[in-house]
Amino acid sequence: MAKSEQSDLTAFLLSTYWVQMLSKGARERALADSYDRIYDVKDVVAREGEPASSWIGVVDGLLKVSSVTASGKSIMFTAIPKGSWVGEGSVIKREPRRYDITALRTTRAIHLPRPTFMWLLETSVEFSRYIIDHLNERAGQFIAMLEVARIADPAGRVAGALCNLFNPVLYPKARPLVNISQEELGELAGFSRATTNAAIAKLRKLDLVRTEYGGILVLDVDRLRAFVQSVGMEDHLPEKK
Repeated sequence: MAKSEQSDLTAFLLSTYWVQMLSKGARERALADSYDRIYDVKDVVAREGEPASSWIGVVDGLLKVSSVTASGKSIMFTAIPKGSWVGEGSVIKREPRRYDITALRTTRAIHLPRPTFMWLLETSVEFSRYIIDHLNERAGQFIAMLEVARIADPAGRVAGALCNLFNPVLYPKARPLVNISQEELGELAGFSRATTNAAIAKLRKLDLVRTEYGGILVLDVDRLRAFVQSVGMEDHLPEKK
């Protein structure tokens, strides 16, 4: 790794909340043991069924977490943007990955090897607390994702996919301007580009989002969440006879 790239990696880790909580010795080990990889679009970062040998973070880019059912249907779980981490559950349980992690765009990912991760978990109270909070938020996100997946209205589903990217624990670098393309957002919501564009147009008319250079600007996260909830409730109302 070039010296400048190593410097960038160190700077990224030092800006990460869980690294800042560590003691000097633990921080030095985390910095020394971490390594990065560059993944092109659609490259597999971690494959379903393979051993979970590292905890994965995103230095720059965007990853998606998905799986394929026995019938061949693709299930999209979530996206992992810059500054976020994924895979702690499988690493702790030492089980095969239950999903694929792939790059939605060219992505620089960082890997914290499992032995280092487990050492931190066993020796650092602060790191253990951080991971517990992470797992708790991940469980809540999974429930929210299931609710969004049941929404029939494309605008509601797209809005739900956006809302899932605004968890301050899982996505500490989240900002109102979501650095995501309409095509990437469509992949998260499970829609074609045309359907996604129509859904975003509806959200624009409702003054919930704006499309801007570099991504999609969420004008009011609380209003966007309220819209998702209202559409979800409508989907569950009994049909009028």
